[in-house]
Amino acid sequence: MLEIRPALPTDAETIAALVRQIWAGQVAPDSSGHRETAERVQADLARGYVWLAQTDGVAVGTVRLTRHPHEIGVWELRRLGVRREYRKTGLGQRLMETALEKAIALGAREVRLAVRYDQPRLLEWYTRFGFVQDPQLRYSSPNPLTPPPFMLRKTLEVSS
Repeated sequence: MLEIRPALPTDAETIAALVRQIWAGQVAPDSSGHRETAERVQADLARGYVWLAQTDGVAVGTVRLTRHPHEIGVWELRRLGVRREYRKTGLGQRLMETALEKAIALGAREVRLAVRYDQPRLLEWYTRFGFVQDPQLRYSSPNPLTPPPFMLRKTLEVSS
């Protein structure tokens, strides 16, 4: 049975290994995802929320929602990934919806994400969730080994 649950600090190594596994053979070698560490996962947990998708105790997907380091009310979606054999099952959509629901519950005014310069095919997938590309935005934690990513934003309705 598939479950998506909030990650615990004790899940950090599992999530780091999962990210490295998901990125292997799918994302260029200069991606920071290939060098994911438990410490990085822990840092993102300290700045926000991390979810882990599991089936029968096996990690199959993950996503993070972290506070933007400089802008109040802005959150960043990071490291959304699903193991190859679970792609096209709706798990990516469920992870995205989980993170967006949390952002709304937090009163976020905007969620941003970065798409690697060499992964433009992902832009269309994110637009289905209401994200729009904004060339004026700069990523808060750019990878110095790669060209700047495509930046997308989604404005959220804030309840009064």
